[in-house]
Formats: sequence, C-alpha cells, structure tokens
Amino acid sequence: MKYLLSIILCTFLLGCAETNQSIIKTDDNLTSNIKFLLEKYENNEFDDTGLYSAELISRINNLDINGYDNLIPGFKAHHEILYDNIKIKDLYVHTNYFANGEIWSNAWFTWTGTGKTTGEDYSNRGHFDYKWENGKIVELQAYYSESAETNEANAYAEAQK
Repeated sequence: MKYLLSIILCTFLLGCAETNQSIIKTDDNLTSNIKFLLEKYENNEFDDTGLYSAELISRINNLDINGYDNLIPGFKAHHEILYDNIKIKDLYVHTNYFANGEIWSNAWFTWTGTGKTTGEDYSNRGHFDYKWENGKIVELQAYYSESAETNEANAYAEAQK
C-alpha cells in the first residue's frame, strides 16, 4: 500500500511539475545556421544569406552598430585590410529555446589570423550571441579582446601615412 501511495503521489507531483522549461539544442537548424555563417566569415564570403534582419542591432564589446549593412563592412575589412589566414577554431555552438519564447544561439571559438601589416600571428577567444525572431537574427552580441584589432589597425594607419 505504501508503494502504491508513493507512486500515486509521485505521479501527481510530476503531473503538476513546471512544464514551462527552456531547452538547449546543438543539432537544430538555427545552430547549423550559426556554424554556416561563421564558416562564410572564415572564407571571406559575405553574400546576403537572408539570415540577418536588415534592422539588425549589433553590440560588439562596447560598440553599437545598427543595421546589417553597417555591420558587414567591418567583417569584410578583417579580410581586405587587416588579416590573412583567418580561421575559426574550437567552435562550439548551441541554441537556447527559452521558456519565455526568446531564442538565442551562442557560439564560443578561437579566432586566429595573421596581420597584413605587422605579420604578427594573432589568436583570440570569442563569444557571440545571436537572438532569433521569425527565423532571422535580430540582435548580435560579440565579446572578445580588441587588442589584436587595435594593434593591426594602428599599424595599418601608420603605414598609410
């Protein structure tokens, strides 16, 4: 009888348990899309994939950039002006499907490249967050050390004088 009562009690408690939970996935389409975008960045391919909202809000460290068209030239400059041999290594991506309906993909990786001006090899850990709405990225948050970019941009500017 105690056993039966325990089962009934557990079933009741589990049935009443909070079902409004968040889920993390690593094998879904949104996670795959982030991997795809990082691969395109690595390969210096910036054709519009349709994954970014035109009104994208980007927060890169302490810099706010409004609009997809204002973000992409900065990424292109990495390849065209600042670095050679850009690689994304040790990539891990997952997507959070939050109970409140928000969806965010998170990416952690090591970025490497060789300065076009200095010839220095750089390695930089990065963390990017991507907020999804209606199948599009509406917000990008990026966190990484700016020392490599600052060093190479200053060397490039000095060389242009």
